[in-house]
Order: sequence, then C-alpha cells, then structure tokens
Amino acid sequence: MQRRVLLGVFAHPDDESFGPGGTLAHYARLGVDVHVVIATDGIAGSVDDQGRLQNHHTLAQVRSAELARAATILGLKSIWSLRYRDSGMRGSPENQHPDALLQQPIAQVAREILDYIERLSPSVVVTHDPFGGYGHPDHIRICEATTTAFYLARHRASTDDWTAIRPQKLYYSAFPKHLIKVAIPLMRLAGQDPTAVGRNRDINLVEISRWATPVTTTIDITDSLPIKQAASEAHASQYAGGPGWLAIVPAQIRQKLASREQFTCVFPGVEGKETDLFAGLP
Repeated sequence: MQRRVLLGVFAHPDDESFGPGGTLAHYARLGVDVHVVIATDGIAGSVDDQGRLQNHHTLAQVRSAELARAATILGLKSIWSLRYRDSGMRGSPENQHPDALLQQPIAQVAREILDYIERLSPSVVVTHDPFGGYGHPDHIRICEATTTAFYLARHRASTDDWTAIRPQKLYYSAFPKHLIKVAIPLMRLAGQDPTAVGRNRDINLVEISRWATPVTTTIDITDSLPIKQAASEAHASQYAGGPGWLAIVPAQIRQKLASREQFTCVFPGVEGKETDLFAGLP
C-alpha cells in the first residue's frame, strides 16, 4: 500500500487551523503525510493588540510565526507559502494592491499550486469552497486555482513525461446552512444584526445562508479537537475566542457541531455519505 498523502491549499495563515484543522490533525495522527500550502501573507488581517507586533516589523511576520507554531501543533509534514499579498475582504482597498492575490491571473496561481502537487504527490487535495466560506475573495481565488491545478495534474499524469502519483480526490470545505438559517431569526430576536458579524462586522450570515455547499463527507474529529483548539490559539493575532455568532446556539449543539468537519467531494462523484477522505483509495 502506497503512503497516504493529503494536501491542503488555503488562502491565509490560520485557514488551516480555523477551517479543517481537526481533519488535518486527525490524519496526521493516523500517520498520513499532511502538507499545507498557504497563498498569502495575511497582512490585511486585523490585530487588536499592537503589542503583538513586538520583535516583528509587520503583521505578515507575526502571522508567519503563528503559522509555524500552528503547523507544529497540527503535526503537519510540511507547510509552504506562496508570495502573494492578502487581498482583504470584498470591496476593501486592499483588493486593488498590485501584489494582492486577487490581482494575479488564475492560470499563474494554478501553475504554482500544480508545482506543489507534482512535488508532493498527494492522493487527496482539500481547499476552500467556491463561495469562499464567508465570501472572502482570496478563498474564492484559491478554490478556482486549486481546482484548475487538480485537473491539470490528472491530465499531465496521463502523459509520458510525468511519473508522479495522480491526485485521486478533490474536496471543498463545507458547512450545512440549516444552522445559519435557524440562527438568523434568533439573532434578530436578541437584537443582533446577522448581516454584520465577526471581528470586523464584515460577515453577512444572511448572504451565506443562501450558498449551497452540499455535504458528502463528515470526519469525526472528537479526538483531535484539543489539537485544533491549540493550533487556533497559536494564531493569537487573529483568534477572538468564544463561540462568536454561534453563542446564540445552545452549548450542547455547538459541542456536537465542533466534533465533526464536513466536506464536499468534488471529484470523483460519491454515492451516499463518506466518513473518510481516503474512502475508496488503496
């Protein structure tokens, strides 16, 4: 049986932890080689405590150091960074910076991701969903570029000049929207605005609730939850703590939600439901 390799491709430092961190840690604990590529420097992220910049010239340096600590906690085999600048949230001035990921041709970014697929030979690739989770333009761009790279890798594997293992499965992160649809009226009853949540009030739950991200695969991360929590806390400049908008949801339900991470299997199509990203592979 060939060694199992999982590659996660994400937009920002902390996406690997705040997102499918429990899944990455779960597979690392099982002996899978888990690699991560991060596309941007995260410099557009906000930071409440300027003291965190001590011994660092920029927020990008802070976030790079935090990423290194989180990667160690998660048990990643390797972590790689592309050279792009964080584009910021949709409509922000950072979108227009010439070095921003959003300003780069998708084909260029896809070629870089393809290089890592060729080098690392993952059988499973995980990335953001087409809506960017909460609409972040960098998440959307990385979904597009990673999807392109995945299919390019499969195509090139059929030629005589490339002998690396062909990637077998592509997954997008998923989150069922029924919980958000329930939370929206509860937030309004509590006097909260569901169109302006999050640290910077720039996440619109009403909009997110309309995005369809079908769940095909659910990973039980109960045993990896403490690892995910520690990795998330390692991103101290971005970690807000507490349940955020989920505070409106009863604690018992929040705990149940936290114990599983969900995905959409994009390729190949699956029948029924999976509980393993490597299901069907040798």
